[in-house]
Amino acid sequence: MQEILDRLNQVAGIKGSMVVTTAGWVVTDALGPELEQETVAAVSSHMVKVSRNMLESLDRGDFSRFTLTSRHGRMIFVSLKAGYLVVITKMDIKLGDILIEIDSAARRIERS
Repeated sequence: MQEILDRLNQVAGIKGSMVVTTAGWVVTDALGPELEQETVAAVSSHMVKVSRNMLESLDRGDFSRFTLTSRHGRMIFVSLKAGYLVVITKMDIKLGDILIEIDSAARRIERS
């Protein structure tokens, strides 16, 4: 799993990535030095919980992927069987191109 994240982080525009359980525990991470594991995990856990609750209250099922965009970059969350993949990107990337790489990494993680 670590190798998959390390390879994903080599894609231009990706600053870091991690895999988190549905309970919010970090399974593994490949975050750069400017990203703190505890902070990213806490924000991720909160965002996923809020999103899941909202989708459930609207009777829309669970999320498969969602993107949080800020002025400085994006956090992309991809649902996995036992958790989720979090990818932090720079703002100046083409999202469509990078989503292919992220989805591919998520599939490889689920097979590992």
